[in-house]
Amino acid sequence: MNTPKYKLLVLTDLSEACNTALENAVNLSKIINGSVEVFHVLKPSDIAEYENQLSAMRSIDEERVNKKAKLKTLVREISKKTGVTITASSILGNLKDETMERIEAVKPDIVVLGKRTQKLINFLGDGFTKFILDTFNGSVLISGKDKIMSPSEAMSIGLFNTTPEELSLELTKDLRKHTKNPIKRFKVRTDAEKAEAIAENVITYEFENGSNTMNNIASYVAKNNIGLLCMNPHTKKSTGPFQGLRSNIKQAIQKINVPILIVNNQASIQLQ
Repeated sequence: MNTPKYKLLVLTDLSEACNTALENAVNLSKIINGSVEVFHVLKPSDIAEYENQLSAMRSIDEERVNKKAKLKTLVREISKKTGVTITASSILGNLKDETMERIEAVKPDIVVLGKRTQKLINFLGDGFTKFILDTFNGSVLISGKDKIMSPSEAMSIGLFNTTPEELSLELTKDLRKHTKNPIKRFKVRTDAEKAEAIAENVITYEFENGSNTMNNIASYVAKNNIGLLCMNPHTKKSTGPFQGLRSNIKQAIQKINVPILIVNNQASIQLQ
């Protein structure tokens, strides 16, 4: 049996955005030889309040059964569609506490999140995406709203404000085995930067630093049919509005509608 090289943990609230995220996680797992687990937390606040304690307990039990059944159906459908075995678990409790306990138990290489249009801050609860980016030290995949990666053909990989050398982790090396050449690099130009050597098999698109920069980058990402956009939060700092990736990741996630892989995330990201 082929032992998986990577562990992917998909955090879901069972919304359509998270269903897309699960499918992207499964397809990524086929590319990099990974296992997939999906985890759902039923928050007490999601259940209607009742004055009668017995009615409240009955409501909680019914909702828990319904959510588990929905999760089981989703996993079965995607497993059948992709041929990938997916493990799943669901629990009632505090979203952030239960999630961190699960991350500690699983020790995933990649945590996978979905994305809702214009609702990043409220995704899966108040500030949950920011919470994961701030507390999880591994890589984070934020799925595009409706963009599905294909494991059956080579992908076009894009880089945002980073170079291939700054993504020289084992994960990105494995990704590049499944990558079309040349890689497309999207870079915000600053006056203070020195000229760079042109990397082999990399095409760089440079953008002026301004208020409409991210819209222009999103347009070029779409035009180039990028299947996965990679970012490194430890990339070199720049000046002006684009002072490194940390302060601009919110814009990128909101405006760029392809799966975004934040590689080896280890720093606080400003999403608010």
